[in-house]
Amino acid sequence: MRGQPLERLFPGLVNKHYEMTSPRTYNYNCIAWAAADVTKMWWPGVYYWPIGLPTDDSIENFVQTFCKCLQYEACSSEDLEVGYLKVAIYAIGDRTKHMARQLSDGYWTSKLGADLDLSHELSGLEGAEYGHVVRILKRKT
Repeated sequence: MRGQPLERLFPGLVNKHYEMTSPRTYNYNCIAWAAADVTKMWWPGVYYWPIGLPTDDSIENFVQTFCKCLQYEACSSEDLEVGYLKVAIYAIGDRTKHMARQLSDGYWTSKLGADLDLSHELSGLEGAEYGHVVRILKRKT
């Protein structure tokens, strides 16, 4: 998927550094990847979702889920912080479309649906497909 088809879907990758980091798999999706879970798909009301939490795709539901279940907290910066792991929520309107997790080198990693994993700049996936980064969360490592 490297190159033109990927860059057509995500024009923010054009002339930016990105790298495919794993082959296609249907074992997990972007939300599971952000949660560091490669054993199952995560999505409210469709796949795995923590019991007792709302099953809608609102930004606030994803924030609440990552904060309550995975000990994240709100953060105002996408910059790399030693001692913290960060995740980003992409949305269109108030609906979550994608999540990414920050790597130790400051780049971000994403699972593109049921496709491959990708290392990329945070803004590289912004656009019509996933919308824009609307929240950054962090937790101590």
